Amino acid sequence: MSVQSLVLRHGKIEQRVYFAAVDAEPPQEFLSEREKAQLAGFQFAAKKQAFLLGRLAAKRALGALLLEPDLRQIEIRSGIYGQPLVHHPRAGSAQVSVSHSQGLAVALAFPAEVPMGIDLETVSAVAAETIISALEASAPELAWLATAGVDQAIAYCVLWTAREALGKALKIGLNSPLGVLALSDIRAIGEISSDEGSWAGRYLNFPQSQCLSQVQGDRVLSLAMPREAELNSQLQIS
Repeated sequence: MSVQSLVLRHGKIEQRVYFAAVDAEPPQEFLSEREKAQLAGFQFAAKKQAFLLGRLAAKRALGALLLEPDLRQIEIRSGIYGQPLVHHPRAGSAQVSVSHSQGLAVALAFPAEVPMGIDLETVSAVAAETIISALEASAPELAWLATAGVDQAIAYCVLWTAREALGKALKIGLNSPLGVLALSDIRAIGEISSDEGSWAGRYLNFPQSQCLSQVQGDRVLSLAMPREAELNSQLQIS
């Protein structure tokens, strides 16, 4: 898939952000020497695949943002919470959020001035009974689950990815009680069907942030960003 270019508006400021999705395991030529060594340290094939897909998605998005055609010149390291750190001569305030699930990786490259985070889950891989006990769902979320008429597995994926996305935007991951990252309201955007739909939500304890979630086929993708920010188009994962 080609890299998707979007316009991010926040107040009177417009900036470009770039989204990439990768679903075919690539050769390793795009990795830096440090990243090749990291790849060699993984024991299991699934971990290697996830690493390669995630790195390529991140580097494609960052390559577009940094105007860098040689992806080997972009290196992504990990912070203490596992957050990706961008190393490049022109990196400046460039940041990237990465997620992968069941053979698909996605990445969003953006300026640090507008903190963002994405998370992707595969609906068929969700154990709904396990997720609901871990979510620490808020009262508004429980009301939405009971009345929205959304497939249970999809609904749980929306709530889970909303938490993951905000955790990434805040650079803390899920290193806090999940209830802290709960939503205070959720509303449908447009028509909802069995395999497509979009929702917007606000966070209970972080009212300055919002979440946009969408289901496309068997995937749920959520994006957390400042409440007043908006994108000119949806992220396209298919």
